[in-house]
Amino acid sequence: MENTNNTNSIYKTTSPSVPTYNNDTVVTTPYMRKPYKEEIDVLDFREKMGRKLGLATLIYAAFSTLCLYRNVASLSTPFFGIATLIYMIYGLKQYDVKIKKFSWFYATILMALSISDFLTANTTFIFFNNIGIFLMIFVFLLHNVYDDRRWNFSKTALAILESVVSSIGTLDEFRKDMNTVRSRRKTDNTDKEKRKTCEGVFIGLVISVPIIITLLALLSNADVVFSKILNDCLVFDFDFGKVFFVSLTFLFIFLSAYCIMRFFSKKSIKEEVSDHRHMEPVIAITVLSLISVIYLLFSVVQIVYLFLGNGTLPDGYTYSQYAREGFFELLAVSIINFVMVLFINNYFKESRLLKALMTIISLCTYIMIASSFMRIMMYINAALLTHLRIWVLWGLAVLSLLFVAVIISIYKHGFPLFKYSIIVVSILYALLSFARPDYIIAKYNLTYMNTIEKGIADQDYDYLENLSTDAAVVIKDYKDEWADRYFIKFNDNSYLSDNTRWRKFNLSVYNAKVCGEGR
Repeated sequence: MENTNNTNSIYKTTSPSVPTYNNDTVVTTPYMRKPYKEEIDVLDFREKMGRKLGLATLIYAAFSTLCLYRNVASLSTPFFGIATLIYMIYGLKQYDVKIKKFSWFYATILMALSISDFLTANTTFIFFNNIGIFLMIFVFLLHNVYDDRRWNFSKTALAILESVVSSIGTLDEFRKDMNTVRSRRKTDNTDKEKRKTCEGVFIGLVISVPIIITLLALLSNADVVFSKILNDCLVFDFDFGKVFFVSLTFLFIFLSAYCIMRFFSKKSIKEEVSDHRHMEPVIAITVLSLISVIYLLFSVVQIVYLFLGNGTLPDGYTYSQYAREGFFELLAVSIINFVMVLFINNYFKESRLLKALMTIISLCTYIMIASSFMRIMMYINAALLTHLRIWVLWGLAVLSLLFVAVIISIYKHGFPLFKYSIIVVSILYALLSFARPDYIIAKYNLTYMNTIEKGIADQDYDYLENLSTDAAVVIKDYKDEWADRYFIKFNDNSYLSDNTRWRKFNLSVYNAKVCGEGR
C-alpha cells in the first residue's frame, strides 16, 4: 500500500508533457496520449486500396483527362462514360460489393447522357447532361453500397449531398493508404530487385519528362514541318501552359475519383430511415383547408372560362389574350404544390382529413397543369417556339407524372418516391435531349412563320440565327442573309475547325460543316 501511494504521488507531480525515466527506460504516465495504432486487418485493407484502387484510379484519371480536357461534348464523352462504369464496378468489387440489378438502369442513363453530349452542340443540354452524369455516378454508388429500399425522397437526396461533401474529407484516407503501402514496402524483402528496377524506371521517366518537353518545344519552334507533324500526332496542342493545365486536370480527376470511391468503402452513411412525422396535423389541416378553398375556386374559373370558353372576361381583354397568360405562374404554383405535399406527408402525423386535403390539392394541381399546357400551346401557336417554351412543356409533362406518385405516397408511406422520380425525370430528360430541341424549333418556326398572328419580325430570324449547330440541317435549305450569317458565325470562331480531331469530334458540329459546305 505504501509503495502504491509513492508511485501515484510521482505521477501526479510529473508534467504530463514530459516522459519520466527509470533506469534509462521511458515510463509512460497516465497523462500522456498514447499513439493510436490501427489493427492489422485495417492496415491490410489500406494496402489493398492503395495498391489496387490506386493503380486503377491512376489509369482512369489518365484516360479521363484524355477524354475531358477542354472537351465535354464529343466522341470521347461516351468513352469516358464507359470508363467511369468500369472503374466504379472494379472499385466496388475491391470491397466485396455486388452490383444490383436496378443499378444498370442508372448506368444506362449515364451512357445515354454521355452519348447525347456527342450528338448535340446545345450548351444548355450539354451542361444538364454533365450534371446528370455526375448525379448518376453517386446514385449508382449509393444504390449498390447501401440498402436503399426503404429510403424516402429526402433521405436519398440528403445521402447524395452527404456523399458529395464528405468525399472531400477522405483526402486523409488517401494519405494514410499511401503511407501504409510505403511503410510495408520497406519491410517486405520479396522481389527487392524487381522493385528497384521499377523505381529506377519511374525515376528515369520523371527525369525525362521535363527534358523531352523542353526539346520538343525547341525543335517544334525550329522547324514548321516538324511542328505540324508533332501537333497532328499529339492529342493536345503542345504548349507549356497546356501541359500544366492537363497535369492539373489529371490531378483533380485522380484525387476526386479516389476520394469518392474511398468514401463509399467506409459505408459511413446511416441506412436507417427515421420517421419524422411528429408534427400535429391540426396545423397542416388549417393551412391546407384555406389553400384548398382558393384552389377549388381557381379550378372552377379554369373550367368555366378557359376549358369551356364561357363567362364574361374583364373589359379590354380578348379570349386569346386571356388564354396566353399565366403559364409560367401556374408552373411555379404546381412546383410549390409538389414540394408542399411532400413536406407535409413526411413531417406531419397521419390524419384522414389531412390526406383528403392533400389529395384535393394534388387534383387541383392537375387542373393547373392542364390550364398551363393549354395556355402555352396557344401562346406557341401565336408566337412560335423557343427553348423556354419547350422547357415549360417538358416540366408540365414531368409534374403530371410525378403527381401520380405523390398521390400514391399520400396513402402508402413506403412508396419509393425517389426511385420513381429519378426514373421519370431521367427518361423524359434523355428523350428531350435526344430530340434536339434546336432542330425542332427551327423546323416548327420556319414552317409556321407565315401563319402567326403578329407576322414575321426580325427578332424571329435573329432567334433562329443564334441556334446551335443542331439546327443546321433545317437552315441549310434557306438562302437568306440570316441563314448565311448562321453558318458564317461558326466558321469565324473556329467552332468547326476544332472538330477535325477524333477527341473533339461532335456529330452535330460535323453535320453543320457538311451543310455549310453544301450551300
